[in-house]
Amino acid sequence: MSQTETFDPAAYKASTRAEWRAAAPGWRTWFDVLEAEEAGSTVTRKLIELVGLGPNDLVLDVAAGYGEPGLTAARAVAPNGRVVCTDISVEMLAVGKERAAREAVRNIEFIERDAGELDFDDETFDAVVSRQGLQFLPDVGATLRRLRSFLKPYGRLAAAVWGPPDTVQFAAPVPVIRRTLELSPPPEGPGPFALSDPNKLAQLVESAGFKDVETGTVTAVYETESPERFTQWLRDVAPPLAGVVDDQPPAVQERVWHEVTEAWTPFIISGGRVRTENQAIWVSATK
Repeated sequence: MSQTETFDPAAYKASTRAEWRAAAPGWRTWFDVLEAEEAGSTVTRKLIELVGLGPNDLVLDVAAGYGEPGLTAARAVAPNGRVVCTDISVEMLAVGKERAAREAVRNIEFIERDAGELDFDDETFDAVVSRQGLQFLPDVGATLRRLRSFLKPYGRLAAAVWGPPDTVQFAAPVPVIRRTLELSPPPEGPGPFALSDPNKLAQLVESAGFKDVETGTVTAVYETESPERFTQWLRDVAPPLAGVVDDQPPAVQERVWHEVTEAWTPFIISGGRVRTENQAIWVSATK
């Protein structure tokens, strides 16, 4: 039976909510690694550059997670502009709210809502941004059409997704885990690399009615003090992956996590630190 015949969007969304609920504590703990100057912040800066925000703009951040690029956009449109951050996970948004309060960013709103079910008036926003969110949507095309309707005439879209697996070094242990546990390849569908072909991404945006579609790449660097710390980082920020291992008997878990830690060896730099370079593909367009 094909993936199309068996895919259950409702079950997928429920699973996604549960996964990001589990991930929220890890994203809070590892914020300094996730948002280091060369890490997620690099992707955020590119997206903000692409939409060219002004001081009065109203911005929608889709699949905002813990508030990026939304919080950065809120600073760019202050004092009179405003940002609406939406995400399927209330737990991830709670981390964003904590950040906004701590950093005294007041022109921002957080709304728990699935990206495919957003409901705003037509021609509300000057810009729509999304960082590493589109690839997890069950129906990217339909969501892009909906987002286009929310934009004012000549409104801007900028989004980023992960590039092919061989350009995303933090994914290096995934084949190790699959091989060790003798797991079948994942079925086609939403996931981290579902939009890793820039041509496919551009085609989806164009088919949604956008114009002036462009794509490019930017590199996010994630770095920790040691291979052991990088393995812990992966376990904490990617619960679906960790769950596959942690469902195994203790002896198998220990063996797999040891092999994952060994997989970081090619990325060790001076001082024993691990540095991974990870390609993100960006797309920009106008209504």
